[in-house]
Amino acid sequence: MTKIDAKLFAFQCPQCGCALELTIGQIKSPETMQCSGCGVGISTDADGASHAVADIREAAEKDPAEITIKFVHPAEDKEDGA
Repeated sequence: MTKIDAKLFAFQCPQCGCALELTIGQIKSPETMQCSGCGVGISTDADGASHAVADIREAAEKDPAEITIKFVHPAEDKEDGA
């Protein structure tokens, strides 16, 4: 695991708002996680994660750090033709 893969990322469940944490390595994994609050399955886009890692590296170099995360519901993704 690389140093960046070990970085912890905190976010909220898009369903219930429960505070969650994953490492960048976990985000890049194809495995689905479950929210500890409501049990909804949360999957990440492993291909998109590689782009996110580059964005996170760039944001980490900024002062103050800034990161923008976009959650897309799978049904909405299909409607967009992706």
